[in-house]
Amino acid sequence: MAVILGMLNYAFVLLYGTLLTVRFAGGCTLKKERYTVVALSVIILVAQILSYTLWGLEYTKKLYPIISHFPLFLMLVLIFKRPWGVALASILTAYFCCQLPRWIGTLTLYLFGTELAYQAGYMISLVPLYFLLQRYFTMPAYRAMTYSKRSLYIFGGLPLFYYLFDYATTVYTDALYTGVRMVSEFLPAAMALFYVAFVTVYHAEVQRRNQLEVDNAMLAAQSECAKNEIFALQQVQQQTAVYRHDMRHHLSLLSGYLEAGSFSQAGEYIRQAQADIDRIVPVQYCKHNAVNLILSSFAAKAAQQGVTLSAKVNIPAAFVLSDTELCALLSNGLENAISAAAQIAGDEQPVVRVNCQSHKDKLLIYISNPYQGTVAMRDGLPESSRPGHGFGVKSIKLIVEKYAGYCAFEAEDGMFTLKVVLPLGVAPK
Repeated sequence: MAVILGMLNYAFVLLYGTLLTVRFAGGCTLKKERYTVVALSVIILVAQILSYTLWGLEYTKKLYPIISHFPLFLMLVLIFKRPWGVALASILTAYFCCQLPRWIGTLTLYLFGTELAYQAGYMISLVPLYFLLQRYFTMPAYRAMTYSKRSLYIFGGLPLFYYLFDYATTVYTDALYTGVRMVSEFLPAAMALFYVAFVTVYHAEVQRRNQLEVDNAMLAAQSECAKNEIFALQQVQQQTAVYRHDMRHHLSLLSGYLEAGSFSQAGEYIRQAQADIDRIVPVQYCKHNAVNLILSSFAAKAAQQGVTLSAKVNIPAAFVLSDTELCALLSNGLENAISAAAQIAGDEQPVVRVNCQSHKDKLLIYISNPYQGTVAMRDGLPESSRPGHGFGVKSIKLIVEKYAGYCAFEAEDGMFTLKVVLPLGVAPK
């Protein structure tokens, strides 16, 4: 009876390991894939039976990686199109999980003292263990393996060590059962080592993910701010249109002043109207309407702070960046530049220079400003010591990276420069 149960266990543990392997690798949803899994399981089982018949149990155990695991690896890589690292880690993890029913079988052997009890405990535990693992463990394991290369290496490292250890000490040799202390303590030491490494890497990945979430939230807030700013600038543009529409009324009033001989009042009215027009009419720097609005707005802000904004811009009307992204990029760069230039002490008015040109399918943006003191740099980005600041440069970097561009922040000899290179026809990542 124990022999029969042992043979059945070979078939069930093969199915158990194969299904877990596929689950760890992301599962299969197509009928064709499911049929492939079933067909391969049958082929592997037949190969095991032939090997057992021809060469016996011990030799079949030694051939198990070639008979069972290598075909699974080929199926996942060639048919299911899984990365080879994920396929290998899935096989090793499933093999690692085969230790669970083996331990339950050993427990029943210890309690009842018969080989029949061992085989029965082993078989009975396979079904509940499979459903527990596929319900609570396989999907988190797949996400861990596919999250990053580092997590894949750490996650698959412990099953790999266990796989090599198990075959080296129980299949190809009997070193584990001969009482060699170095061998018996190797696996616990390896588990402790990989536990420490996994926790360290997991913590780093969580920190990185949290930072990405903060950056994304900040970028969303910057985008919303940019939308509001563009809306406000468009309102100014509408006011310009209204003012232009009302020009006939102004001309009528001027005509009345002149006919009445009130030349001084007419002159004062003309000066006041001209000031109103200069205040609300955007300067036409280039063909891109949003850029004209942004630069006109910041030119006015710069003048209020005693700074001159000098702009040389040639940006095409159609551009890969959205208006909100372009607004966030230019606004952050100009706001920082004007703020730093406004701190310059002296009689001469500081100048912030903006140069935006298209060249060989790329947009080049150059913003320079004088500054006083020192600029602290960290990881190539200027670092602000003021709380709540520093998000502008991160926003610029995120927008540039989104479009596979390049940006550089440089501070040298009292002059700070922002250089941005963006492809004109590249879709965002």
